[in-house]
Amino acid sequence: MTGADLVTLGPGGDPGADLLGVAARLEGGHAVVVVAQGLVVAPAALAPLTADEFAPTSLLVRPGSRTADVRVRHHLVTSAGTQFHEVTAPDHVSVGALRISAADRQAAAAAIRTLAGAVSDASIPSDGRDLVELITVALVRTSVSVRAVPMVDVPWFRDPQDLRAAQESTASVSDERIARLQANRLDDGFYSTFVVRRVSKVLTRGALRLGMSPNSITLVSFAIGLAAAAAFALGSRWWLVAGAILLQVSLIVDCVDGEVARATRRFSALGAWLDASTDRVKEFLAYAGLAAGAAIGGVQLWWLAVVLIVLQTTRHMSDYDFSRVQRLREAHVPARSVTIADDGAAGAAGGWSLGSAMERSTRMNRRDAVRWAKRAIHMPIGERWLVLSVFAAFLGAAWAMGVLLALGLLAFAYVTTGRTLRTLSWHGPTPAAGAQLLQRQFGGGPIVALAAQALPAARRRAVWDARFGWAVPAALRALELGLVAVIALAWLPAGATVAFWWMAVVAFHHYDVLYRALQGSSTPRWIVWGALGWDGRSILVIALAVLGLLVAWLGWAALALAALVVVVASVQWLAVQPRSARQAS
Repeated sequence: MTGADLVTLGPGGDPGADLLGVAARLEGGHAVVVVAQGLVVAPAALAPLTADEFAPTSLLVRPGSRTADVRVRHHLVTSAGTQFHEVTAPDHVSVGALRISAADRQAAAAAIRTLAGAVSDASIPSDGRDLVELITVALVRTSVSVRAVPMVDVPWFRDPQDLRAAQESTASVSDERIARLQANRLDDGFYSTFVVRRVSKVLTRGALRLGMSPNSITLVSFAIGLAAAAAFALGSRWWLVAGAILLQVSLIVDCVDGEVARATRRFSALGAWLDASTDRVKEFLAYAGLAAGAAIGGVQLWWLAVVLIVLQTTRHMSDYDFSRVQRLREAHVPARSVTIADDGAAGAAGGWSLGSAMERSTRMNRRDAVRWAKRAIHMPIGERWLVLSVFAAFLGAAWAMGVLLALGLLAFAYVTTGRTLRTLSWHGPTPAAGAQLLQRQFGGGPIVALAAQALPAARRRAVWDARFGWAVPAALRALELGLVAVIALAWLPAGATVAFWWMAVVAFHHYDVLYRALQGSSTPRWIVWGALGWDGRSILVIALAVLGLLVAWLGWAALALAALVVVVASVQWLAVQPRSARQAS
């Protein structure tokens, strides 16, 4: 097991003393994996908790209805049931395995000591069989975030009557099969799930046999994506076909890196950043290749490439920020004593009553047809690249980019409408973690920083605390990139090409800032201010346009900016990553 102590808890001992033992191990500085004594399952099925040193505090669950004792919202546990504690609207079953990460050890140890006292004085009855769930209740009710990790569909038993039969059943599934099941990604789009993944799994088996690392596979996918963009740029019919095929191959290989990472538990912050950033570069280069190839035939499509960058960047910022803030708001559990039997959710404002809009949405999403239709409408990367490939190969670059733009606008309108209605149901300020995430993406330079100092601190914080604060970073990206698009397309059409490359570099910078914020860190101010901030860059573009120097100088400015926000910023980010995180890749 990697980086954690394994503790087995069950009947036959003193429950209060057993809980104190878990708290003591946590105070010793280690992560702890707590497993119910009556759990019979293949050890490999516990790998998401035992073999991933970067795993957060997590409970292993399975979907359930009749025997459900856990409520999950946005992949987080919001309530758990025990012999004493009740659960409102449960939808999962606790398998009986819980990982407490080293990052949560202090808060967890304090919560477990309080729980141990209540169990010892009989305020909470327990025969020792539900200690894993009792600890889960204690963590959730003291605001320790507990991720719900779905266990793969393999045989498992909790306190079986026929122990030997249970052991034989769990042993019937090989570790290799379990690893393949764990390699699956559960939240992919329709095309990726039913087409791409069926091909990628074949390659994944080969990559595992060769011992390839996830990051090396990411770089292979990136190289194939570059080749696809180059083929598009040649412009002829058969080169478009070749580019379409290569783009699909790049997508398939891009799935392999994640499958290998999940199968081998080789996760790292570096891998997540590399995978996400190369995806954005490949997509932008595909736009550029299609536009450049069309220009060979006398058709100018750079304006489409420019608009697609504005749309896709704005959409991505909105996606990431809304998802994180929504989870923090809707999966938030107010502090509550473990000695209270009910979880306080029934009838709570914005809570989990079955008549609420949130519950209706959850029930609808359990229907396969509804869930897959919504995922397709969202236009994830698989669907976007499918549109580019099919239309480029059969109808040409103009159709590929035009259809992608139309479907992208439709998807953006759909998700924005839904998010607006969802946001209107929220109450109170954004949780501190969400407000900090948004604030880290502000990206203003020295000019706007000086102006902001004139505002009271409470006014500045209010922007990020507001219900619609999640939309602010996306709106700032839309304003900055939209300004460049309007100037290039409406005033200086000849500048569309250099405008695209400038916008691509700026978008990369914003993605870099976003990924750092999602991982809990801020981009150094010297990088943000060295890049002039969104305010300084906007002033620079306006000045060049007014002076008639946009076409002549914006390309050089893009090169200088790329040296800082692509090269230097990437080196800086890699340099500050923990050595263990780099080795894990």
